[in-house]
Amino acid sequence: MRTATLLLLSSCCTLLAETVPFDASAVRPGPVTIEQTAAAVVVRWPDETGRTWRAEFSLDPSKPLITSIATGSARVIDRAQPLYWAATGKRRGGWDQFFDFPPSHPEGTRSFTGRLQLTSARARSLGERVELTFEGLQLGIFAGSVRYTFYPGSRLLQQEAVAATSEPDTAYYYDAGLRITADADRRAGGNMESEITYYDTSGRLRTVASSGPERIPIAVRHRALAARMAGGSVAVFPAPHQYFMPRDFTTNLSHLWHCAWRGTLSLGIRQLPDDFTRFYPWMNAPAGSEQRMGVFFLLSDKAAPETLAQVLRYTNADRFSPLSGYRTMSVHWHFAYTVQAMEKGFTWTPPFTRVLRQMGVDASIIMDFHGDGHPRDTTDLRLQELAAFYQACRAQSGRDFLLIPGEEANVHFGGHWSVMFPKPVLWMMSRPPGANSAARIQNSELSTGPATPPNCLISCAVKAVTPTRPIRAPRARWASPTRFARPSTSATRAISAPAGRR
Repeated sequence: MRTATLLLLSSCCTLLAETVPFDASAVRPGPVTIEQTAAAVVVRWPDETGRTWRAEFSLDPSKPLITSIATGSARVIDRAQPLYWAATGKRRGGWDQFFDFPPSHPEGTRSFTGRLQLTSARARSLGERVELTFEGLQLGIFAGSVRYTFYPGSRLLQQEAVAATSEPDTAYYYDAGLRITADADRRAGGNMESEITYYDTSGRLRTVASSGPERIPIAVRHRALAARMAGGSVAVFPAPHQYFMPRDFTTNLSHLWHCAWRGTLSLGIRQLPDDFTRFYPWMNAPAGSEQRMGVFFLLSDKAAPETLAQVLRYTNADRFSPLSGYRTMSVHWHFAYTVQAMEKGFTWTPPFTRVLRQMGVDASIIMDFHGDGHPRDTTDLRLQELAAFYQACRAQSGRDFLLIPGEEANVHFGGHWSVMFPKPVLWMMSRPPGANSAARIQNSELSTGPATPPNCLISCAVKAVTPTRPIRAPRARWASPTRFARPSTSATRAISAPAGRR
């Protein structure tokens, strides 16, 4: 009996030695509570209906980090592990450089798979929220932790890799996700009968099978997909304004992925190393700066379609919510609209206007003749295209939508800048060498001066304009000092831009 007791005590000591230390001293009393057991941390918090959710995290490095997440008897997440990948390159031209492409750097790029070797854990209160931190993440040149944030009154769970690098001039992007045990979907030979639900790019709800070890990318609408689980479902979507780097084009690059193989189901978000254009700048990671590589999960004990619909509460269904007294305006699109309207006729409705209106946009400034048309022409052709530009924008404008013509001139002043006029103005962006100070082009009287600001606007300032065909300005009510503003940022939101150049 004594021997058995000694063996039992020895086993307990070994168990305790394998767990990492946990510090909850920074947690204040509130709706999210923390409880520590011998080998785990348990978080409890209420959702929007007052139901209690329970998340258990293991302090044993040899076990999956997330033991379970459940409400009542519905176990939504079972034995899950965070997933991270990163690619790094070198930044050129400074941290504000948009015209960069790290894969073209002579030093090339590197790719890394994250590994969490748990060394310690802690929790702290952030207002009424609670953040759990698990130290021991190594992601190539990045080192740091994995963190989870719990929101009272919500089933939203944020996962972040919070890490830094000491290497200078680092540009990077990351993929993230969660690998979840799904024993109920397992079939012979390691195959799975898991299901993934998402909105396709046309807005139709689809459910497909997920089986195979490869990460399968999907082009989805609303940047989210949901997976069926034994106790409900879980949806995944990226942090809206932090995950998408500036790009010249707004094409859908299939940023969501899933896979299911040998008893596990994985889902997450991803980036691509390039989009086959000249500039694809990645994201900045100055040496020593803390990078927060986030992804969101929405938990539910309901079916995947219902969970996916609930995600739209956080993204506003990719639509700007109307604000009383304000108009919502989007700016700086390169749609090459005018040259298409000149070919197809001004009664032709371009596809971007429908997309913008569906997004809740009341007015949009487009920048034509940026790679299309003849902006540097010094003959009648330039003025004819400008006249067509104004006429085409007028054709797409009405009482509830205004299409505003503008141009990204980028001449004489340096840098990138745009110009818009309060009424139709025909003007020359360039002038031939030795041009007279006054010229009449197609009944338009132009006053020219030295091409040095502020003595002139660009190289030719319009004094008076009398086009061959009269052009009416857009409705005066839109030119009044009506306030334009972005929608409220109190909720997580993002806009899926229509296909075109920004």
